[in-house]
Amino acid sequence: MQTNAATKPEPMRRARWGRRSMWAARVALVIIALLGATLSLTPFGRAATRGALLFEPLIAADQPTYLQVVGEPIRHTTTTLFTPYDTVYLDVYEPTTPTPPVPHAREGIIIIPGVGDNRQIGQLINLSESLARAGIVVVDMTTDILINFTISTDDSEALVRTYQWLAHQPNVNANHIGFLGLSGGGDLSCFAAVDPRIRDSLAFLVLFGSYYDATDMLRDMGRRAILVNGHLKPWQPIFAPYDIPGFVLAHAVAATLPPDQGDLLLNALGPSQQLLSPAQLAQEPSAFRAAYHLLIGDEPGQADANIAALSPAMRAALLQLSPSRIAAQIRAPIYLLHDVNDQYVPYTESRDFDAALTRLGHPHQFVEFTIFSHVEIRPDLGLGPLLGDGARLYRILYEILLPAS
Repeated sequence: MQTNAATKPEPMRRARWGRRSMWAARVALVIIALLGATLSLTPFGRAATRGALLFEPLIAADQPTYLQVVGEPIRHTTTTLFTPYDTVYLDVYEPTTPTPPVPHAREGIIIIPGVGDNRQIGQLINLSESLARAGIVVVDMTTDILINFTISTDDSEALVRTYQWLAHQPNVNANHIGFLGLSGGGDLSCFAAVDPRIRDSLAFLVLFGSYYDATDMLRDMGRRAILVNGHLKPWQPIFAPYDIPGFVLAHAVAATLPPDQGDLLLNALGPSQQLLSPAQLAQEPSAFRAAYHLLIGDEPGQADANIAALSPAMRAALLQLSPSRIAAQIRAPIYLLHDVNDQYVPYTESRDFDAALTRLGHPHQFVEFTIFSHVEIRPDLGLGPLLGDGARLYRILYEILLPAS
């Protein structure tokens, strides 16, 4: 006689459910094992895991406790390199554990944190330490030229030598090293990226809040407006504590002038902000006056005329400092990141770079954000902006980590 489930003896039912639970547990263990293998043994799994670990540090002002617990132990050291033009200062953050058997060597990221000396900024240290805890060798680099608020193509030699130094470290894969250029550091990264010594081995180029064409940026500063979808939109550079982007461009222009005129321009834009009176300005050459008005922004309606009045030497200097000049020579994949509310560098500069790379068919991605103040995370963020921008940031992070995973 058959017995239905409701009338089966209790021991028989317990035995059947016990067998089912055993098989369910085995299936669960297999799934967990496969998931663990996927996350640890496959490139996309390791990149996804590392990206998840790094996501919070990228959108927070400090390092989460869990990363300090589950991440690798790290050390911070400093060293100095020298070029014919400059002294190069390196802050190195690296894991102290042995190199993992998969993928045999570590990824390297060289961060160029813009002009000025930014080595002690908390968010930069947090980012560098977090990347190192995720198994990446990080080098924060700056130079005397950058510390002096100057961008020079000569300084690309500093980046090339930093790359070569990192590539010779025993635990780093020379083909898995990329540049992360913040603000003016992104433009300097572009100049180094076309150097034949590293052009074909550079893994990636991340440009965050950088300009594409120095002349166009000077025009935007002069007219206090940016061109968005064919329409002028008001744009005001931030003065905290002074107009730092204007000061950087003033250095480029001042280099083409006699020393006394160059000093007048730098003093007007620099920390002392010694503006010239109309009588003083009238005594200077027309090209000087044009550059002064563009940098100060006191003749917004005359911006195009003032651009045309710049001397040939000034225009050549601005072109020399423009990634637009060498964009077609870059071979590494490019990631363009820019906040639409950036008051240091107009986000339309990255839009122009994106359009040029699209015409060239160059592999790249362009992401616009709303959660940053130039290149630093804003402290007053709500959940909505974090969810939207966070997903885009994670995608870029995943792709940067994938080649070395």
